[in-house]
Amino acid sequence: MSTQVTAEMANVVEFIAIRQRIELLAKQIESTTAQKEAAESALRLDEATKLLVTLAAMASNDVQEIVIGRLTRQLVGLGIKVRSLTGKKRASKKQPAV
Repeated sequence: MSTQVTAEMANVVEFIAIRQRIELLAKQIESTTAQKEAAESALRLDEATKLLVTLAAMASNDVQEIVIGRLTRQLVGLGIKVRSLTGKKRASKKQPAV
């Protein structure tokens, strides 16, 4: 019984550590998007997304599922900001010379 409790506690500790890493990356993404650093923002977003996949696989209760939902919404919003930085600008067509 104590081995199972210890394993569950280790899982919770690891879950919290990954959650904190994602939250830190989210803050860094906010900062880099504000500074218009698209490449750096995209790299951090990719890392945070990979960690979120790992975290989702670890979820074992309702509280963890709520955390995953919140982080997912946060990263989706940040992804929109990052894509707006990296989006291609529309080229205006040149008018033919008359």
